[in-house]
Amino acid sequence: MPKVHAIAVRLLLLMLLVLSSGYAAEPRRISVYAPQAVYQVDILFRDGVDYVGLTDLLEPLGRLESRLDGKKLGLTFNGAEAQFQDGKRQVHVRGNKFDLPSNFLIVDGRGYIPSASIAQFLPRLTDQSVNFHAAARRLFVGSSELHYSAELRHSPSRLVISFTAPVNPSTVIEKNRVRLLFRREALVSSGNDNVSYSDPFVQSSAFTESAAGAEVTVNLLQPATVAVADGGRTLTISAVVPQPQTPTAPKPPASAAATDSAQPQSHPARQHPFVILDAAHGGSESGAMLTPSLAEKTVNLAFARRLQRELDARGVPVVLTRIADNLLTWDQRAVSANTSHASIYIALHASASGHGVRLYTSMLPSAQPAQAAHAFMPWELAQSASLPQSRSTAVALAGGLTGTGLPVRNSAAPLRPLNSVTIAAVAIELAPSGDNVDELASPEYQQKVAAALASTLATLQQKEAAQ
Repeated sequence: MPKVHAIAVRLLLLMLLVLSSGYAAEPRRISVYAPQAVYQVDILFRDGVDYVGLTDLLEPLGRLESRLDGKKLGLTFNGAEAQFQDGKRQVHVRGNKFDLPSNFLIVDGRGYIPSASIAQFLPRLTDQSVNFHAAARRLFVGSSELHYSAELRHSPSRLVISFTAPVNPSTVIEKNRVRLLFRREALVSSGNDNVSYSDPFVQSSAFTESAAGAEVTVNLLQPATVAVADGGRTLTISAVVPQPQTPTAPKPPASAAATDSAQPQSHPARQHPFVILDAAHGGSESGAMLTPSLAEKTVNLAFARRLQRELDARGVPVVLTRIADNLLTWDQRAVSANTSHASIYIALHASASGHGVRLYTSMLPSAQPAQAAHAFMPWELAQSASLPQSRSTAVALAGGLTGTGLPVRNSAAPLRPLNSVTIAAVAIELAPSGDNVDELASPEYQQKVAAALASTLATLQQKEAAQ
């Protein structure tokens, strides 16, 4: 028995060693926020230095080509050249010499630079501004940073948090605390991370950040609710208003009860939207210039509003991802769709080439049974499970458009953010019916297409409700 006991102890120690090694081997990552994408890169720890892979870092940001020649690595990024050598600090970027804080590494044919050099190296190569929060392992490229301000208002007390772009944080409401978790938004400090308030409702607020994202925590003295306004640009934290107790009324006479029961009873319930409309582009991203004076972003938003009115007239609940000329990233659009509780996501585009209406669905393959059974899907494969519904929706919309007399084409295309949307997702591109591109801004032309789409979507909603 002692021998058996000793073996069991050794096995237990071995299991603990394996488990602890597994946890220790869990990779650390840097979160990258850029106008093109939000993504993470793994950190390689070598000789006491943190390194990041050049391919992992640069590929999502633009066109990248690499050439390995023994211990030398050459890169071309969006036409800019860079040369590196394994075990050397000096690199050449756009013809200029630059010293890394530690040696450049080539591991398994891939190039790695010290993470401490990111803020100096990236601007030289990409010609974009870079801000690296090393302690939090968050990297901001270009104009990706999202700012906020918080204002305590009174009568009644409430904390109003305003953002420079729409946000969609995970919200955790606890007894005396509200936590706003920003996983994909590039939220940065307001400059005053910890604020105390002399208020009977709001006690304090704090901002923290890590590679997992940013968090705003508000400590309260009583239970609270969170309301979203201004298309996601404003969050208001206010106290829960207790509902007054309704006194029990004496039982009415039978004749009065019969009279009351004959009256219609109204119990309004908040409806989830059936459709979420996403007018592509916006803000500094104008999209295609359809004419010298007509930007695609303008047509997309006008068409989205017209389609919204047609859906409202048919009783179809609908929301828009943007209601003004503001810029949203592809990931923000996908997050808005995935958290909207809608059934159908429609991205709206416009083009000066071609004629009529083109409908697109994702080019991803449909999810396999084993794949669909997983609880989590990679962000760029999220559409897989809903692709059959997307295709059937596109077919129905194309059928409804045939009555307009316009050419209609239905196909698949690699359009963002379709791959990352978890509900039925279709992109609709509006082109002129003839040779006059100005027709795209015509209310009559937009109305014809919007009415046909709205009628089909109303039918789809009725079928869903009947199921």
